[in-house]
Amino acid sequence: MDYFLNIQRCVDYIEIHLDQDLDVNEAINKTHMSKFHFYRLFKAVVGVTIHEYIKRRKLSEAAEHLFRTNDDVLTTAVTYGFHSQEVFTRNFKKYFGYPPAQFRKLKPENWQLLATKKIRVDALRLDTKAYNGKVIILEHVDYIRNLTLVGIERVTTNDEGSTVTEAMLHFLNIAEEITNRVNQTIYRLCYDIHELDENETYKELIAYEVRDASHVPDGMKIKHIDGVKVATYTHHGFLFNEEEKKIIDTYQFLYRYRIPFAEYDLTNDFILEKYGTEFKGPFHQDSVMHISFSIK
Repeated sequence: MDYFLNIQRCVDYIEIHLDQDLDVNEAINKTHMSKFHFYRLFKAVVGVTIHEYIKRRKLSEAAEHLFRTNDDVLTTAVTYGFHSQEVFTRNFKKYFGYPPAQFRKLKPENWQLLATKKIRVDALRLDTKAYNGKVIILEHVDYIRNLTLVGIERVTTNDEGSTVTEAMLHFLNIAEEITNRVNQTIYRLCYDIHELDENETYKELIAYEVRDASHVPDGMKIKHIDGVKVATYTHHGFLFNEEEKKIIDTYQFLYRYRIPFAEYDLTNDFILEKYGTEFKGPFHQDSVMHISFSIK
């Protein structure tokens, strides 16, 4: 699958409908991708969320409209999908530094430098190919067979990425209750994804692999995976370079520099992280961890 081409299809749809009540879901449908992965891919490759990109493009076109026509501010706001002059003015001032009426009068010389131009994915593709990072990412396609996990489940969102470490520590504090463990490898499984918006919810299971699940401790959950095709990325090196950064940065790297060139189609079944004996911590240059994406 050409993920760059899918981004371009979405962007082309957005451009045609900038002066209409734009349906983001319909734009994403043009890509034939799941929203779960498309949101991450778009943000990683483009640098902003699709909602933010649409807002910036609408504001940029509205700025052109103010100079090109004699329409008043309210008419311009409605033309570009802002349902009130107040909301339009607030967003316009935040983006360009002036409220619309003053902006039209002053016509700042550098305003076009601030404007967001339509994305040309070919340029993004070249930029991505030119990247020369210091981490090493290996990839292989395989099947997960007969993997039984027992652990702590919670419902979470992408906004709560900073709580993953805390959740893992909580798991480790009670992990001794799990019997028949295969080893000390920790798994983090994300599944049951609900595609509501950019911050969709999903279940997260932090767990150990077990030989059998005849005994599941109170409050814990069991998950069995068998015969699922996955693309697994093995990450050698730092997960993060600064302490305040979270696991999401590793995904940003994968979605920006690896997945766009993949030939397979990602599915919504699950994402599985694996932290074995070679994982020495997120800030260790010799750490090794694995991330598996379910694929068709």
